[in-house]
Amino acid sequence: MNDNRYDDDEDLAAAEDVLERDMAPAPVGPKRGRDDVDGKQKKTVKETSTVHRPTSKPSVGAKRGRDDGDGKPKKTVIHRPPDEKLTDEQIHEYYRQFFGSQGFIVPDYGGRLCGGVGPYSVTDKYRQKLVKDMIQKSLRIYNRKNKVNFEFDKLVSVNAGAGAGLMFYITFNARSGDDAPQTFYSKVWKTFNGYIKVQFCVIGNAQEVGTSQDAGTSQEAGTSQA
Repeated sequence: MNDNRYDDDEDLAAAEDVLERDMAPAPVGPKRGRDDVDGKQKKTVKETSTVHRPTSKPSVGAKRGRDDGDGKPKKTVIHRPPDEKLTDEQIHEYYRQFFGSQGFIVPDYGGRLCGGVGPYSVTDKYRQKLVKDMIQKSLRIYNRKNKVNFEFDKLVSVNAGAGAGLMFYITFNARSGDDAPQTFYSKVWKTFNGYIKVQFCVIGNAQEVGTSQDAGTSQEAGTSQA
């Protein structure tokens, strides 16, 4: 008789229970991180995500004028439409007015010529102070030479052109006491190192300016810083 054969139903049932238990899959275990085999508590390993951080700062952007590649500052280039070329008639008219007034009356486009003289804007505080200082210096010279006491009344116009610095042609009104205001013409040179030199200061009209030999015409090497 075969040794694997069981004599009674009780032994057969016991054998089937043992076989069924041995073949059953292992239990999953509790969710609190316990070992599925020995039931002891084990460390719970949490899943974490890796965040990749950039090693360099992001580009600042176009508004600050930085290059989007390396983040270094770059020069801002402003493209302006080219000025229209001046006609021969305009150039001739400029020189006619310039030499007729010694620079105190010139067309608006005069500054566009190479070495030309044109209107000088005095809208900001720095330029306002600069022109005021030049007028005060011019009047101080005129008053001393002529033994008078003119005081500044009103600015009329300012022209300027480049020339080893800037040459200014200032037209202004000044009055002495209750007398009617007089029109003054002052030519002032502001050098590169900031000194102000009054070339002349006269009363008259624009056509006589620059050729006047009256006592008001003078030169002074000033030391006023702009």
